Amino acid sequence: MEPASLVTGIIALAGLFNNAVDCFEYVQLGRKFGKDFQTSLLKLDNARLRLSRWGQSIGLSGDLQDVQTLNQTLVSAENVKKADERLSQILELFADAEGVSAKFKSRTKPDDATLLEQAIGAGLDPVAASLHQKMRELSIKRQNQTSLRQKTKWALYEEKHFRRLIEDTTDLVDGLVELFPAAQVTQRNLCEIEVSEMGTDESLSVLKDVAADQDAYLEDAVLKAIERRMSQSGGSNAAFYGANYGMQLHTNTGTMNNTLGRG
Repeated sequence: MEPASLVTGIIALAGLFNNAVDCFEYVQLGRKFGKDFQTSLLKLDNARLRLSRWGQSIGLSGDLQDVQTLNQTLVSAENVKKADERLSQILELFADAEGVSAKFKSRTKPDDATLLEQAIGAGLDPVAASLHQKMRELSIKRQNQTSLRQKTKWALYEEKHFRRLIEDTTDLVDGLVELFPAAQVTQRNLCEIEVSEMGTDESLSVLKDVAADQDAYLEDAVLKAIERRMSQSGGSNAAFYGANYGMQLHTNTGTMNNTLGRG
């Protein structure tokens, strides 16, 4: 691919990236998710955050005026093509999920409780609400100035379809990350910044659970942050929040005397 053609391909890739990140903005979750609504929403936010992080790491965010750095990062025109395919597949995943949702809605009586949609801000505890907002803001900030396709809000009503969407999206972002190994250090550094902005003592355990199995770099950054805070607090740290979240971390650097059972 000639330099001019490569630049054209990169601009097209930037447009796909922008629209893929934007897709997440229009997904709502049905009330049928119940107690899993909070976890599900945060996992959706994290999938979006990870995609936006990848885009920033290779230079797809911002105003795209300087493509030279991106050219060097991409290494080959073949990688541009493969990334284009994966981003297109992410867009297709969301379109397919929206189609499944529309069919489910058409087969269900209008007054059926399963069609009730959960307001995004409702039902979130303070820690989850803060994480949701911060992940959303970080993702939007990483978008670029290319045009966006017109979209409307839609809802996922069944958890099995949600899980499939998250799993398939995670697999495709895995592929994007693997395409550009030179950008992986940058992604890890971005995770450190993300944790510094999101990682209050109360939120670290929640963020760790959300990132598990779908965002290894962020999970590693959270664990490092926990270790640092344990060290700074003299070897012990505890964090609990809500009924479904929390973990206790404790180490003892001194001596322990066991007097259990002694008179």
